[in-house]
Amino acid sequence: MGTAERRNEIIKILCRRRHETIENLASELAVSKRTIRRDIEVLSISYPIYTQTGKYNGGVYVMDDFFLERMYMSDAELEVLKKLYKFADNNPSVLNQNEKNTLCSIISTYLKPKTN
Repeated sequence: MGTAERRNEIIKILCRRRHETIENLASELAVSKRTIRRDIEVLSISYPIYTQTGKYNGGVYVMDDFFLERMYMSDAELEVLKKLYKFADNNPSVLNQNEKNTLCSIISTYLKPKTN
């Protein structure tokens, strides 16, 4: 595995697990801890990842709102889903509560984060 592939794998692992230790990454990717530290240093320039020290909470983290290759819906697409939700809210026979919860989850998942 080359450097680029390994770094891509680190990002994939962090996006799936949200947190991992340097030791586990080194073991899993069959490289030294120093190599993982260098990879994290380089990756942190382009990706929202950070390290935290500590015996119990130490390791590498990815920011909560970051997901690799996450796609967002357009404003028009989200408006249609919001209208459907309102319609279902006013007409209880259209969607049951679980379906409405799922629709609400879809809307929040694909909503673009607000930028400051």
